[in-house]
Amino acid sequence: MYLEYVKSAIASIRSNKGRSFLTMLGIIIGISAVLTVLIIGDGMKATVNGEMESIGATTVSVSLDTTKTDKTFDMEQIRTIEDNIDDIMGISPSVNMGGSFVNKQKTYDCFITGATEATVNAAGVEIVHGRYYSKNDVMEAKRVITLSQTAAKTIYGYEEVVGNTLTLDAYGTQAELTVIGVTKDTSMDTAYAMFGDEPTLMGAMPYTTVADIYQFSTDGISSFNIYLDSENKDAVLASARSVVENVMGIRGEGAVKVSSSMGFDQTTDSILNIITSVVAIIAAISLLVGGIGVMNIMTVSVTERTREIGIRKSLGARTSSILTQFLAEAAILTFTGGVIGMLFGFAVSYLICQVVGFSFTINPILVVIVVLISTAIGLFFGIYPAKRAAQLDPIEALRTE
Repeated sequence: MYLEYVKSAIASIRSNKGRSFLTMLGIIIGISAVLTVLIIGDGMKATVNGEMESIGATTVSVSLDTTKTDKTFDMEQIRTIEDNIDDIMGISPSVNMGGSFVNKQKTYDCFITGATEATVNAAGVEIVHGRYYSKNDVMEAKRVITLSQTAAKTIYGYEEVVGNTLTLDAYGTQAELTVIGVTKDTSMDTAYAMFGDEPTLMGAMPYTTVADIYQFSTDGISSFNIYLDSENKDAVLASARSVVENVMGIRGEGAVKVSSSMGFDQTTDSILNIITSVVAIIAAISLLVGGIGVMNIMTVSVTERTREIGIRKSLGARTSSILTQFLAEAAILTFTGGVIGMLFGFAVSYLICQVVGFSFTINPILVVIVVLISTAIGLFFGIYPAKRAAQLDPIEALRTE
């Protein structure tokens, strides 16, 4: 019986192809608009999260609150902490100093970052030539340095400068350094090189070497960074504070601060979700317009087929049969429009993602929801005309010309 209803509904739709297509057009536009917004929103979130990873989203910062403790980290304590935290790539304090690079009687302003070998795991650090400084370089405070591509080309005129020597003027104290590696330029390297009239060149070396040259103690460190895979953030955040408190002997003092960019990631996700939801709701208004179009056309269809309905009811057709037939017609219209809109939405969102550089992913659950929504719209907006058709008086219907 239900198969007959479907066949009858399809026959009615095919007999009015132009009107049926125009009815589906509102659903097609609405579904494709909502789907496009949601897919682009997911792609935007994936792209933003990827960018966050590339600027240090896999870094956890640990520091001591100087108002609650006068203790600081030394090199041995940092190594002990590193050995006692699982699932990390390494730990490194970070010291930043200024100065000048001197080469062939020419001087360049420089910005020196001192750290341990663990910073090679930091996002954005990519070795182009040579190597990064090692654990042994850090332990022995060797006079080695890595330069950015911009720094290497500015000082020497070419990029492959591994093995060359360079003089660092540390506010009057000069030190001879050996270039052991060249790192790929980051946005910070480029920005510093272009800032002001004279470029500021970037270099990195063991923090013990920086301490030796600039003459300060490595026992006075108040903070460090933990480098890890983003999948291990929760576990590391849960254990880092406890390990640091145990090693430093300050349990219960609340002097250890642990922070992560994960909170910023979550905030970014929340903002993007809100933006996507608002735009999707606006796009969904077109679905409402499409549903009203379905109701309007189905009402017209009932008016046109009033005499047919009267004949069927006079021959014994039940009210439920008439209701089911018209609901089937509305559901088929919107289901077909939903499928076409879904395919069109996939195509449009794919093209947009390719143009703007977002990742393109299709959530299977989203597909199911779209199909269900499109069918539900047909049922919801088809109820009024279907009930109107089912409740027609057969005698009055037969009198209709």
